[in-house]
Amino acid sequence: MVDHSDMPSALQVAQAVSAVLGRKLADQSASAIVLTREEAALCLGLAEGVAENLGQGAPDAR
Repeated sequence: MVDHSDMPSALQVAQAVSAVLGRKLADQSASAIVLTREEAALCLGLAEGVAENLGQGAPDAR
């Protein structure tokens, strides 16, 4: 059995992505939103981790 205790929950992912994007969207004068590589890596890493975790628990869809 695989221990997923180090994996973020869906709530933690939503909170982290919300924090990153919320700061970016708070600037009402900005016509574009630019993420640093670190911000993009954080969002991607969290999303991939949750997707992998959920995928391991899902029945094969084929």
